[in-house]
Amino acid sequence: MSDLIALLGARIPANLAPFMLANVTTPVVRGVPHGPDVLARRLGCPCGSWELKLRTARRRERRGLFGRKTVAAPVGPVHAACPVCGREVLLFDPAQHGWHGRQGDGVRPRADDEAWFGNAAGEVVVAYAYRAEDAYRAMLADGCPDPQDWFDCFAIVFRAPGMQPVLVLAEACA
Repeated sequence: MSDLIALLGARIPANLAPFMLANVTTPVVRGVPHGPDVLARRLGCPCGSWELKLRTARRRERRGLFGRKTVAAPVGPVHAACPVCGREVLLFDPAQHGWHGRQGDGVRPRADDEAWFGNAAGEVVVAYAYRAEDAYRAMLADGCPDPQDWFDCFAIVFRAPGMQPVLVLAEACA
């Protein structure tokens, strides 16, 4: 891990500040960024619960041979809710968070509706990266107060009890 990643990793991005955080290894799930520049954190509620529910916007997409199958794919924004105390917080919105959101060119994908991601609460892990080291070093040199909020990759992984982890959302690298 480089000194820059260590410095940025010691700071908490604003969208993760409402949660308790625990450092974890990056989940091995297809679509989740990996490498020495990726940070992974498990989210918990300040009430002490480490199990959360996710509410996502959904977009209907046609997939499969000749587009015969319609599936509901999760898109941002994503909210995390505690089933113990009832607290609900915005976790990630591509129009607000990360490099593109902070630049003002983040786009909120078209959504058809919103729903809970699964019926049960479970473990929520986020992985985010700072891959453009030169840009982050320049931001720090210019006195940017919040370079940790400008991550360039963000992924949310959910694991219900007794199940395998599932990628909920991945905002691709810039």
